[in-house]
Amino acid sequence: MIGLPRLMPHGMKVGAVSLWLLLLLSEKPMYGYEIIRELEKRFSGYWKPKTGTIYPALDRLEKNRLVTSRVEFREEAPDRKHYALTEKGRVELASTMSYWTKMTEILENYRETHQSIFRHKSELGKQELSSFFVKLGEAVGGKSVDTKNLFPGSIGKQARISPTEPVALKFLYAKENHKLEIHMEIEWTPHQKGRAQSI
Repeated sequence: MIGLPRLMPHGMKVGAVSLWLLLLLSEKPMYGYEIIRELEKRFSGYWKPKTGTIYPALDRLEKNRLVTSRVEFREEAPDRKHYALTEKGRVELASTMSYWTKMTEILENYRETHQSIFRHKSELGKQELSSFFVKLGEAVGGKSVDTKNLFPGSIGKQARISPTEPVALKFLYAKENHKLEIHMEIEWTPHQKGRAQSI
């Protein structure tokens, strides 16, 4: 499953793959291979689940008593293990769906609130980074500057940065996933009608 975060809030037992398994089993009981084929169908080939992913996830769900299983013994074909959602599984699914719904709403509200005017991402040497901050400082101290002047090799529409006073500054130095990061936000409200802009 692509697009769902791996980290879960405290107490939540299911991740992205397990969530899809619970969703399928909430419709009807299914055996392992049937689940894999159904997932392929739902994702239209964009995700092809492997047995090495699905069966361990089903085992974890069963250990947590979110699903139950029974073996169908067949004489002329391999036995099948059928899985069904338990009442505890239905409660966990409802809780998890509520969490993902809230997360989707938060992300959608963030997207609507933070309108992207110009974006740029690259790797720089320390000297190049120093030169960038000098140019940025001159731009903030002056009347305006074009983004193409700040980022000559960037691809995209040109935008003009015109800070007005007062300027708000937020600075955060943090460690995340064994990496050190600096997050800086400079924000102002333009004199003309419009919302606050930030870089």
